[in-house]
Amino acid sequence: MNNQILKVVFISLFLTSCIIQSPKYSTLEQVMSLHLGMSRVQVEEVLGVKPYDIKAYNDTSNVFIYVYRVTDRRTLAFDTKPVNGKEAIGKYVQLAVAYSMDGKVISIESCSLCPDNLVTTKKIDFSKIFVFVTITLPVILIYIGLRK
Repeated sequence: MNNQILKVVFISLFLTSCIIQSPKYSTLEQVMSLHLGMSRVQVEEVLGVKPYDIKAYNDTSNVFIYVYRVTDRRTLAFDTKPVNGKEAIGKYVQLAVAYSMDGKVISIESCSLCPDNLVTTKKIDFSKIFVFVTITLPVILIYIGLRK
């Protein structure tokens, strides 16, 4: 019985701390292949994703937000040169694509004023682990000790 309780507690702890919510995204290469005059269907085919959000929807144009990720370069702090290091997936960036009323792209711009809140939780939530270790685990151990 005691082993079953511990197994359930550990499994639930690990399942809750490893879940993240992030949007579907495109790559910078896909964004670079967009051009003015494309239709919304063509943009979605090139990017491989649907719009993430609506920035503006009015009588003259519609602006949709798509998400893409940039590529970072990781190097050692004392050895930074323009081309060395290892490529790594970078941060999420929002792309604002404006469509005219006839459905053609009239503007493509990176949304620098948009909030950077695309990922809602961390991959490992250390605060949950800390709370579990300092509060829940001793309570379980005291309960097991009192039952014997």
